[in-house]
Amino acid sequence: VSLQGYGGLTMRAAEVLRLVSGVLQDLEPDMPRRWAWEHDEKAGLSLLELLNAAVRAVVLQRPDITAVTEAVLLEPGIRQGMPDRRHGARHACAALIGLVRNMGADGETPGKGIIPVPAALLLGMAGYGTMAPEVQMYAYDKHLDPYTYYVYPAVPEQAEVWVELTYSAMPPALTATDQELPVQDTFSEALVHHMLASVLSGDNETSNLTRAQTHMQAYYQVMGIRQQVDGTLGRKGVAQ
Repeated sequence: VSLQGYGGLTMRAAEVLRLVSGVLQDLEPDMPRRWAWEHDEKAGLSLLELLNAAVRAVVLQRPDITAVTEAVLLEPGIRQGMPDRRHGARHACAALIGLVRNMGADGETPGKGIIPVPAALLLGMAGYGTMAPEVQMYAYDKHLDPYTYYVYPAVPEQAEVWVELTYSAMPPALTATDQELPVQDTFSEALVHHMLASVLSGDNETSNLTRAQTHMQAYYQVMGIRQQVDGTLGRKGVAQ
């Protein structure tokens, strides 16, 4: 997933890890680190693994920051699963954002737009058994079922029905400290707070539940501020 927007600014994993180690007072010269940066069988959980968990948490809270819009192939019927390789999607899907328009039987022919409707309305209409090679409406409620959405009319058996949709791409896991973050550097503060909350709430010599709760509160506050700023700027999904 490549990133655009905000000038496409990213930073390397090592920069975030250094900030976390600094707060944990784990950067003393000539002293072994209590929290290894990269995976080590003897050291247990590494900061890089906690960084990956923090990135996933940020993306799940802000799916727009890894948004991808592309054509995908629908399954027969009204019930649809999250886009994956079977549907022609280029990335693993973290969350559905919305359907845009029909793309014909070849995935390359733009057609009519697709209207979002409440799930109860769509499922009620589905009882009439209407099928067509063109989608008119869709329904998705991530709170009821984050892994399923519905389309109307139902997709006929043996039909090739493609639609353009937008989904949040699952960020690729970081495997080395010199890699760039899969999210913009404007989320680095949130990543640091999330990681510190994980470290300080664990069963280890660094544990401090009060500090862990403070960092988790700071994480949610920073994410809320970023959401307000991005909304003011009119930010849309930017990953391609």
